[in-house]
Amino acid sequence: MADDGKTRGWWHQVRRAVHRIVRWAVNERPSPAPSALHHRSAPALPVGAPAGEGTAIVSNMDAMPVHPAAECTQAPAQRFAAAMGPRSQRARVIAAFNAAQPVDDRYELLGRMAELNRLVDGVVERRQHAVIFGVRGSGKTSLARIFGDLADEAECVALYHAATGDTEFVDLLRPYLPFLQAEARPAGRAALSALAERDFTARDFVSAAAPGLARRVFLIVDEFDRIENAQTKAQMASLLKLLSDTRAPLQFLLVGIAADVDELLEAHPSLRRHLTAVPIRPFGSRAVEAVIDEGSRRSGLLFPAEARVLIGAAAAGSPYHVRLFCQAAGLAAAEAGAGTVDVAAVRTGLAASFEEWASVNASAAALFERLCRLADLRERLRALACDAAAHQTVAADRVPQALAPALLFNDAGTAVFADSLAPQFLLARLQLAASEHRPAMAAAE
Repeated sequence: MADDGKTRGWWHQVRRAVHRIVRWAVNERPSPAPSALHHRSAPALPVGAPAGEGTAIVSNMDAMPVHPAAECTQAPAQRFAAAMGPRSQRARVIAAFNAAQPVDDRYELLGRMAELNRLVDGVVERRQHAVIFGVRGSGKTSLARIFGDLADEAECVALYHAATGDTEFVDLLRPYLPFLQAEARPAGRAALSALAERDFTARDFVSAAAPGLARRVFLIVDEFDRIENAQTKAQMASLLKLLSDTRAPLQFLLVGIAADVDELLEAHPSLRRHLTAVPIRPFGSRAVEAVIDEGSRRSGLLFPAEARVLIGAAAAGSPYHVRLFCQAAGLAAAEAGAGTVDVAAVRTGLAASFEEWASVNASAAALFERLCRLADLRERLRALACDAAAHQTVAADRVPQALAPALLFNDAGTAVFADSLAPQFLLARLQLAASEHRPAMAAAE
């Protein structure tokens, strides 16, 4: 699958081979002597490899704390070397719960097999276009990329590109043209090449691309929700319908943050029969358990039932937050030299995650801090955050006046959090506030 216009082809196979070698080196090769500190030339890091893998500086030093709140007595150079050590516990935890990047291995796409099967059924077998939609952090991009990998293996072509801002129709499609030319028969290359030199409509694009392609091509347009140009959306709707009507070997996968297809595409009703809609819903409890089980296996840390309950309650079905909170809790346990992530480690991890989020959301974080101290408001805030995590929108009349600055309101009588990741951080802060309240009560008694 091409990434931002760079097709993978044979490089995809090379990357997999390198990744296997790196995993062997990290997990199977004997450890160096305890007193040794080795510096080697690092191999090329595979695109999308988990953090900590593919590095080649090995150290016996303790893992570097990841959050500023954690204690650290090591010098910066020691911390840097320890963090880069691929066999360090810290590196294993980060790799096991990598929340910063999309999943690029289908076997790590936990909890999304039903959605992947729906894509294969609709796009591959029924030759429809697809719209993948859901909240931020739900795994939309990971799903699209894994589909692209499957297309590569089936000797099809998948080209990935992300939309930006007020993109016009021509600007949205132009990055794909060089690679479509490479896949076209000789007679079709000239027509596609001509499009690169001028503006064109949906019909022009179909006329050039439909007859010329030698094999099936899937164009993945990520962040489609960022497109604000109504004319671009209208042209895209026309393009999808024309491609289906002409039975062209060219299909689109549109990916974006939305509650439904209409919100993302604003499509004409006649287009619906040409689309496979793939909503990305919050994780259920089994999927959350599967992510924690896999991360526990890879990191070597145990997550007892009580720790899992706390993490699951704060994450509220968000794959991103499950991995983030597990990673932070695992790092807290590793920093303490423990092999089990206990309740204290979970709370330390939630606090560190909230602090990190607060660094780029200062006003909302300060508001959450203040409101979570109000015991009589906590249950109302918890119910609101859970609904927002599950449905994105909440009824405007349910929002406490004090929380209003953190939300955006519309004329339909609903509201959304200005930062779509905020509900889970509010839930995390509520957990911390409740745990702080209990010792205070015990001391008073």
